[in-house]
Amino acid sequence: MQVEIKNLSGEVVGSAELSDAVFGAPVRRDILHRVVTWQLAKRRAGTHKVKSRGEVSGSTAKIYRQKGTGSARKGNRKAPQLRGGGMAFAKKPRDYGWKMPRKARQAALEAAIRGKLEDGEVRVIENFGITKPRTKDFKQLIGRLEIDGSFLVVPAQHQDAVWRSCRNLPGSNYLVVSDLNAYEVLRSKYLLLEDEALKVLEERFGHG
Repeated sequence: MQVEIKNLSGEVVGSAELSDAVFGAPVRRDILHRVVTWQLAKRRAGTHKVKSRGEVSGSTAKIYRQKGTGSARKGNRKAPQLRGGGMAFAKKPRDYGWKMPRKARQAALEAAIRGKLEDGEVRVIENFGITKPRTKDFKQLIGRLEIDGSFLVVPAQHQDAVWRSCRNLPGSNYLVVSDLNAYEVLRSKYLLLEDEALKVLEERFGHG
């Protein structure tokens, strides 16, 4: 599989030969679903907290006798069915995440990138070459690269000027290649990779 490499002017200056063993395998949608669900679950704060009947202030005495009142049986005023009582099955702070094998996470990232490649939504640039932050220049670059939707900028290493140039553009996202994951790849339409970042990815996938 080959992908074109372009410069800042949008001209093709070469191509990268991608390993079929890494980028040629079928997209595993089942693994993608599992990993993305796990990532979204991990992002939940889990800080919800309500009081159970054991935590509500109030008397523990029975409201009235069990029989002979003509009314339903009741315990104390902290019962869940009474106003001001505790919550039944009260929610407590918790972590919604679970353990996900490293190989599954990597397989999901591979599948996400392969899907982008198959759909023609990957752009590889020789280097960003931006030393001074300027949103207008980055917007023009996006136009030259024929990116007409949301996009994820992926440099090999953090480049402050690139981040500052793209962060105010609608639909933009920025992530260093070492932090790349399946969910971030899928949530943007286009993937804008620096050539060096693509090499890092292929080496990472090749070594498992």
